[in-house]
Amino acid sequence: MGQEQKQYTWNLIAKKLTGEATPEELRELEELLRQNPELHYPLQTISDLWNPSNPKEQYIAEAAFSRHLDRMQDLKIDYTQAPAAVLTLAVTADDTNVYPTPERHHSSRRTIFLLAAAMLITAVIITGLYIRTSAPQPVAATTAVTPTLAGNEIFTGNGSRTHLTLPDGTVVWLNAGSRINYEKNFGATQRVVTLTGEAFFDVAPNASKPFVIHTARIDIRVLGTSFNVKSYPTDKTTETTLIHGSIEVSIHNRPSDKIVLKPNEKLVVNNEDSAKLDKEKEVRRHDHVDNASLVVISKPTYEQRSGAIIETSWVDNKLIFQDEEFRSLARSMERWYGVTIRFSTPEKENLRFTGIFEKETVLQALDALKLTANFNYSIEGNQITIQ
Repeated sequence: MGQEQKQYTWNLIAKKLTGEATPEELRELEELLRQNPELHYPLQTISDLWNPSNPKEQYIAEAAFSRHLDRMQDLKIDYTQAPAAVLTLAVTADDTNVYPTPERHHSSRRTIFLLAAAMLITAVIITGLYIRTSAPQPVAATTAVTPTLAGNEIFTGNGSRTHLTLPDGTVVWLNAGSRINYEKNFGATQRVVTLTGEAFFDVAPNASKPFVIHTARIDIRVLGTSFNVKSYPTDKTTETTLIHGSIEVSIHNRPSDKIVLKPNEKLVVNNEDSAKLDKEKEVRRHDHVDNASLVVISKPTYEQRSGAIIETSWVDNKLIFQDEEFRSLARSMERWYGVTIRFSTPEKENLRFTGIFEKETVLQALDALKLTANFNYSIEGNQITIQ
């Protein structure tokens, strides 16, 4: 589809959503969408934004699009010619009941939609909803195994990731700000490691010597499989995501309860209420993580365009976030970039974002987030303050 045809197609979509399309134009649009199925996802995304369930959401969507255009113009970016500058972001506001009028009084709903569509066309069709500057780099191999009195330790600081092969042939990818320990005679009689942080394991099969991972909250027992474990001390939850094979998980507060995960399942354990966890024995199954539950089995989260599993995307040097609160994204960015991020304005923590970072610097990442979200930042040394 050429550029003129793209513009014509999105003009028909604009007419449809604003109720201005004729029956003949609707039939023509239906045929264009049939011939170009790649337009269905961005169309649905825009439709969801364009048809909010209440006036507050309508104002937020229009104001966000308007801010996005303002910032791109301030940066002297032509939104129809600069796809690398665009990130698809979702922004939410606080719970105020006041809905101020958007600044662009002269902009009709259709005009705002066309601007939004132009930006989403750029992001979806040309860059595929990615912020990308170059191809991803593989996680660096490590030789920095530090002997300790109890055994060996591998540590990755914030801003670095690594992978290693254990003596039994198990391959481990270690995410930023993580630590793994194992005994000097690992594999001789047993295969046991202790993890703080996040790691992806591809465990070498050995039915006679199960592979055991200890974390601060859970223990995992496997024979041979691939899975991710996320157990950072500052996070609200401990997670393990099974890719294939089978794993058995026990929670420290109730070690007699064994939870067996099947492929493409994720276990999430709340870290913040251990006393209640002792009493509540139920393991709930949901399509998504229910924050009210203490132990949940759900499905992994998939990036909508590529189908990549978000929980393990860091192994491919990608930081993927989907409808994620800024407070949570900031923790990930701290580990990813080796910085400290704090909020001087608490309501900014509630902003939500969707996107992918690969080789961007932390400044490029923040500038990309700013394109649609109403915040500023300042930097002093390694400290970033969100305002």
